Amino acid sequence: MGLSAKVLGLLRAPVSFVKPVWTKCNELALRIETQPESTAAPAAGSGREWWRGPTTDLARHSDNNHYVSIDYWNIRKMVRILKPGPDDVVYDIGAGMGRVVCILARLPLRRCVGVELFEPLCQKARKNAERLRGRKSRIDIICADATTADMADGTIYFLFNPFGPETLSDTMENIRRSVAINPRSVRIAYYNSYHDLVLERAGWLRRVHHYNSFGGSPVSIWQSQIPLGD
Repeated sequence: MGLSAKVLGLLRAPVSFVKPVWTKCNELALRIETQPESTAAPAAGSGREWWRGPTTDLARHSDNNHYVSIDYWNIRKMVRILKPGPDDVVYDIGAGMGRVVCILARLPLRRCVGVELFEPLCQKARKNAERLRGRKSRIDIICADATTADMADGTIYFLFNPFGPETLSDTMENIRRSVAINPRSVRIAYYNSYHDLVLERAGWLRRVHHYNSFGGSPVSIWQSQIPLGD
């Protein structure tokens, strides 16, 4: 075991204690609520089946992942790397309750859009967008499948591993088609990037940055290549 792995191991216990307090402080400051009700899977018939990522009539594939949200420190680190500006339209694909779009909307951007498949999560995201303290940008929440959703004005797309390779591949193709119709430079920020090979094989993207988050999750940043791949 390397030194960095030993240090992370020693830090894991105190971080796991402090993290929920840090999250609660951020939620109170922002005036939003984005925490799942429980870290345990809901029991059948509990009324919270939407949290488990089931197949719905909206979904093209059945590879949706459970709802979780990236912690605030790592969101802000990614924002510092991406440096979105006033001309950017940022999409959070698999937006859940809207934590990422709420953080982004405190910056002066053209627009922040959350794309979420499950209506109960969309409702919570919209409520958080309305309550958000310090909002500087417009927030829209779209309840749709990312493989077919209209995301044609996006310049930055954020994903927190919301689904498996089938949906990811079709989502990348959806974005690629939009760039072919409306030529523009786009970036894709992929947190928990376990299916990087899908983006690499898409042929129109190149990875420009890669790092491990505090906690060890792989993160990759991709840039569109001009001209687009066939």
